[in-house]
Amino acid sequence: MFENIEVTQMFEGQVHERQQFKVNIQGDEYTGVFHDGEVHWFNPHPNSKLEEKHISSVESKVHDLLKNHIKD
Repeated sequence: MFENIEVTQMFEGQVHERQQFKVNIQGDEYTGVFHDGEVHWFNPHPNSKLEEKHISSVESKVHDLLKNHIKD
């Protein structure tokens, strides 16, 4: 369903530091931010093309991958 999740740091070393991600889903690229344990999608939001169950599956995978990138 999806391939290649790319993770980058936004505002590294600052109070507003976030993990930004890009994911390719069925040939379309979506971008979002992972913050406080939640996925926040940029536009276009994947719900414009995917069913909620597929979005939940992608968000779960993103959550699993990105929680390992959080610095304590």
